Amino acid sequence: MRAFWRYPALPIGLVLLVLGIGNWSVSRSKVIEYTARVAAPPVVEAGSLADFRRLSPRTNARVLDGLHRGPSAADIAAAKRDLYTVLATGGRLIAASGTLLLLVAAVQLWRARRLGAAPAG
Repeated sequence: MRAFWRYPALPIGLVLLVLGIGNWSVSRSKVIEYTARVAAPPVVEAGSLADFRRLSPRTNARVLDGLHRGPSAADIAAAKRDLYTVLATGGRLIAASGTLLLLVAAVQLWRARRLGAAPAG
């Protein structure tokens, strides 16, 4: 157990590997979810202006423009997809860093055991 804490790259690498895999797996499912939401066609209700004689398509668009000032659902879904894409990439990077640290710690541990077991000459 002392060998585990003697080389700090070993526990740090293990924590980074677990954290990176967790970020990667969670954000990957979210990327798939929001990609499907972005790809879905927007729902548009077909309305008729026949009952409103004074409204034309131009005045209708002008009146409704004030109601639609915020971002659309597709824009929000695209932003969330982009966020989770960045998190997935970061998770892969963190997992790769953890793997690299684990390899460095394994080599250090192997060298220490090999030099410690070698006869003094």
